[in-house]
Amino acid sequence: MNREDKRRVVVDLQQRMRRSKVAILTRFVGLNVGKMTQLRRELRKAAVEYRIVKNTLLRLAIQGTDKELLGTKIEGPVAVAWSDTDPLAPARVLAKFAKEYPELQILVASSEGKLWGPREIQGWVTLPSLDELRAKILGSIQAPASRLVRLMVTPSTRLARVLKARSQQESFSGEDVSRSK
Repeated sequence: MNREDKRRVVVDLQQRMRRSKVAILTRFVGLNVGKMTQLRRELRKAAVEYRIVKNTLLRLAIQGTDKELLGTKIEGPVAVAWSDTDPLAPARVLAKFAKEYPELQILVASSEGKLWGPREIQGWVTLPSLDELRAKILGSIQAPASRLVRLMVTPSTRLARVLKARSQQESFSGEDVSRSK
């Protein structure tokens, strides 16, 4: 790779790091080509990009971004995963894959100028997705309204039941009176 190609890679990666919500460093030593292909496929499905980049180029690319703290953690063969849309997507896919294939190690993540270790990243995996959170919020917003409707309908329903029971009671007592005559 000549100098101009390296410069293009750095500029492109720097733009992507600026847009990304999170960047996660992984070590992939021991994964064969088939497993790497499978990992990349799963990451792509989740709208996550994953690249193996030379350490010096990655250090240059993260300069001036909120991912700059990763620079101290870039050692040995590493790859970086990031997402522009869902900050939890890379963690979910990588954690699931690392559970199945322990050769993949999740090293560290950077988001909003903070570093997160493997434990914190594992904690992200248990968080509900954005769609799940939206559904919960919508449900909690709608719950008071549906309770109010039930409360408003309940008295009239009870009144109707009482009136029906009373009319049935009168019709039974009327039948008994007519039979006795």
